[in-house]
Amino acid sequence: MLDHVIEKAREEEIFSREDTPTEQRVLAGFMYHAGLSFRRIERFVGACHVAVHDWYHRLAHLFEPDRDQRQAVAVDETKLDIEDEEVYVWAAVDVETFEVLHIEVSPGRSSLDALLFLTEVLKYCRGQPVVLADRGPWYDWPLDLLECEGKRETWGDRSLIEAWFGVLKYRTLLFRHRFPHYSTRESTESWLTAFAALHNALLQS
Repeated sequence: MLDHVIEKAREEEIFSREDTPTEQRVLAGFMYHAGLSFRRIERFVGACHVAVHDWYHRLAHLFEPDRDQRQAVAVDETKLDIEDEEVYVWAAVDVETFEVLHIEVSPGRSSLDALLFLTEVLKYCRGQPVVLADRGPWYDWPLDLLECEGKRETWGDRSLIEAWFGVLKYRTLLFRHRFPHYSTRESTESWLTAFAALHNALLQS
């Protein structure tokens, strides 16, 4: 999988120079995903933590999910603190592959937020997958409007999204459940998207 990502990074000329080999940059991204901090990784790659942070975000789009036939998608949301603000993180997982299809951050948890999120999720799906959601009322109207077959459950296959949030929360323990200083909703969503992308890449390795 690393070889494939390295090849794609070179094809798209993500890094204009090879002063640091692309192989090293991709490896740094995977090391960060595995739990090492930017400052710890800089010791291994010989570059400052700011550069490692930049590499991580530049590589994320290489792992964007393909649009595919999907039988069922589990969706959920969880709270996260950034600076002095509490936001909601929405995520969708293919229950057959455990692939994260989409991540979104919103200031609230309304039916409109759910609609915008589900609309993006369906862009990665051919046909109409069953959408597994909890009993939150914010999903009622969007599921009807999008003409989705919704299944409301607490456990079962929907627990896969809970498992992924468990992985995410374990990773953010290094932040003490709060993102670094000066984080915004946009930078938090960028970090989460990169994290999900590298999670998907590890599934394929």
